[in-house]
Amino acid sequence: MKNLLTAVFLSLIATVSSAQTWVKVSYDTGSDMPTQQLDAVLRMPAESSANGQALLILHHGGGFSFNTTQQYGEFFSKRGFVTLELKMFNENRDEPSPLVTRGQMMGGLKHLSQIPGVKSVSAMGMSLGAFLTLDASTSWFYERYQAGPLKFHKLAALYPVCWFYSEAAKETGGDLRPFAGLPTDYFQRSAAIPLLILAAGRDSYDGMDAGACATFVKSIPDAKQAEMTQVEVLPNATHGWDHGRTYSFPVRGGCKGRTNCINNIVSNPDAVELGKRKLLEFFTR
Repeated sequence: MKNLLTAVFLSLIATVSSAQTWVKVSYDTGSDMPTQQLDAVLRMPAESSANGQALLILHHGGGFSFNTTQQYGEFFSKRGFVTLELKMFNENRDEPSPLVTRGQMMGGLKHLSQIPGVKSVSAMGMSLGAFLTLDASTSWFYERYQAGPLKFHKLAALYPVCWFYSEAAKETGGDLRPFAGLPTDYFQRSAAIPLLILAAGRDSYDGMDAGACATFVKSIPDAKQAEMTQVEVLPNATHGWDHGRTYSFPVRGGCKGRTNCINNIVSNPDAVELGKRKLLEFFTR
C-alpha cells in the first residue's frame, strides 16, 4: 500500500509539472521594427477546471530571477486560468528600455490570444510590471504595438509607484526613468479597461503615503478610465510585500517628489494571501 501511495503521489507531481512549459514569445518594439523573442513560463490548467481566461504575469524590476511570479502562476492556473510569466530580463542590471518591455507585454497578449480555448486575456504586474499594466490602460499602447482588435480584458497593478503616474497624468514625467522614450502625452487617452491597483500603505517610494494611489486616480485625464479604476490599500504592507524576503536599498531621485530615500521591503505572507484573494475576485467577477 505504501508503494502504491508513493507511486500515486509521484504521478500527481508529474501531472502538475507537465502543465508548466517554457515557451518562446515573439514581440517587436513598434511599426517596422524587427521581431524578437523572449522566454516565458506557460501554465495550463486542468482541462476540467479551465475557465476560458488567460492571465499575463509581469515581474518587478528585480528581474525574473527573483521568482516572484511563480506563486501567482501556480495560484491562478489551479483556478482555471492559462497563465504566462514573461522573463523580460533576468536581473536588475539587464533591464531593457521602456519601449522594449511594453513591446514584450504586447507579445504576451498576442501569444495568449492565440491559444485554443482562451476567450479573454488579462494582465497583472508588480512594481515595474505594474507600470506596464497601467500603461496598457492607454490607447497609445495598443496603437504603438499594432494590437488591431486585441485588448486586455482587465488589468491589475501591484504596488506601483503612484507618484510617478500622477506626474505622467500631468505630462511632467518625461525625466523619470520608467517613461524614457515614451511620448509626453501618452497617458492622456485611455483604452477604458477595468483596472485594480493594490497599493502598499507603507510604500517608501510614495513617501509612506497610503493615499498616493487614490490621488493618482483623481488625476487620470480620462474620466471614464478614472471611474473604471479601483484602489485597494493594504495598510500594513510595504513595496514588494510578496518578495519572500526582507531587505532594503537606497533609491536616488525615485522617491516622492524626486527625492532620495531608502526603500524598505518587508516580507508579508498575510498581504500575499489577501492580495491573491482580491485579485481572484477582481478577475472572476
